[in-house]
Amino acid sequence: MRTLLSATASALLLMVQLAYGASDQSAGATCKAARALELPGFDVKVAGTDYVSGKGPSYCLVNGSFEHRTGADGKPYAIGFSIALPDDWSGRFLVQGGGGLNGVVKPPIGDVAAGANTALARGFAVISHDSGHRGEVWDGSFKADQIATLNFAGWSVEKVTVLGKAIVSNYYGTSAHHSYFAGCSTGGREAMTSAQRFPLLFDGIIAGAPAIRTGRSNMSLAQKNVAMNRISPVGTDGVPDRSAAFSDADRKLVLSGILNACDKLDGIEDGMIANASACKFDPSSLICASGTSKDCLRPEQAKVVAEIFSPTLDASGRTAYPAFPYDSGIMSTTDAIPGLMRFDDKRNRQFANHALTFDVDDAIEKVDVDDPQQRLINVDQWTDLSSFASKGSKIIFFHGMSDPWFSANDTIDFFNRMKKATKTNIPADDWARLYLVPGMSHCRGGPGGLEKFDMLTKLVDWVENGKAPQSVDAGGAAPADRTRPLCPYPSYAHYKGEGDANNAASFECRR
Repeated sequence: MRTLLSATASALLLMVQLAYGASDQSAGATCKAARALELPGFDVKVAGTDYVSGKGPSYCLVNGSFEHRTGADGKPYAIGFSIALPDDWSGRFLVQGGGGLNGVVKPPIGDVAAGANTALARGFAVISHDSGHRGEVWDGSFKADQIATLNFAGWSVEKVTVLGKAIVSNYYGTSAHHSYFAGCSTGGREAMTSAQRFPLLFDGIIAGAPAIRTGRSNMSLAQKNVAMNRISPVGTDGVPDRSAAFSDADRKLVLSGILNACDKLDGIEDGMIANASACKFDPSSLICASGTSKDCLRPEQAKVVAEIFSPTLDASGRTAYPAFPYDSGIMSTTDAIPGLMRFDDKRNRQFANHALTFDVDDAIEKVDVDDPQQRLINVDQWTDLSSFASKGSKIIFFHGMSDPWFSANDTIDFFNRMKKATKTNIPADDWARLYLVPGMSHCRGGPGGLEKFDMLTKLVDWVENGKAPQSVDAGGAAPADRTRPLCPYPSYAHYKGEGDANNAASFECRR
């Protein structure tokens, strides 16, 4: 029986010599020779190699798998991986996070929070993987197998990292001088898992819009969807027609009401809400006065808006999931993931939920008690990162304020608890940052147009040169010439009162 890779093997594996690697060979020939890769301790199977050149930086792409076995469900399993080894190597190594339920090996480029230049384009060796199973993005059938579930929960990240470091070390004849991780959504959860459970694995980590506890976030969205179902007329198909709960004019009215109350709190009215913590919008302010019915909401509509942006509470009044923030992307349908209030959009994962009642306590029991696998996958509980911080490692979180899947407030809550719980004499500001992105949806997109930002450069400079990041300039497509500084939480970007309102230089970080 093959031995599964574990952390105890890491020291030996870094000493492994590949069966290829003659320095006098051309890069293309060296890459081709990687097809014969054999590593003691790994049952690596190389599916193919490809020397990529003429389209940006030249690199060797190695696709393969390891940890081959038959699962408890009788299905074949393995951890698939793809590693890009650039000719002009910077000496750095990066593990790229996954998405959804994984199951697919994505191109290893390292594009999360990297701005215009991916990690690969900068000379990083980059590895991606499928976390140990194959399947479509929401195919959870792998959870029938214990090891596949453990791998998805985070163990695969450690295994792939040890493998990747060994390949890098021997391909170039020297070890990477620094190792990084960057991911968003599921990749953001994997980033947190790495800092929590494998604190010595990486020197720097970027955790974007982390899927901290998907059972709770999905529960909260289901409750909000049911609230909208209750005021929706029955359609011709016999189920609530949520498209009729709010007209386009109603949606525009709600968004305008939010912006009127909160847009100017950052010193300028520009269709963005930077000072979200000060936003105190009251949906009841939009209720129709007696004798009017135009440009206003019915009481039941205002109640639903308030419920959508309130914390989900259990029967005792305790918060089961935090509120979603008011932001400019709540009505958006321009992205692959519709805005928070667009339960009427067929792409919304709650679209098929036509229930009219919802029991929060029952839902909590199902996701917290009846699903022990999900409790292991969740990353909301472990907040002490003392070993990670004491090693000198750094972590940067980011989260879009218009994220309709995971509330940015949940990430804020974890960040605050983490700072308090980490038992070290190193100040949290010396190793952790959180950036909130106004108008950005889940990992990208959103009407704010601030989805392009380079936190990777900031992280590398922090890890390798000791220069702590302050503001990070962000831009995007709407409008193309607009830039804003993203400020380290709890500060926010405030207009100075003069200068080009589309230029980040006209803003300063305030608390």
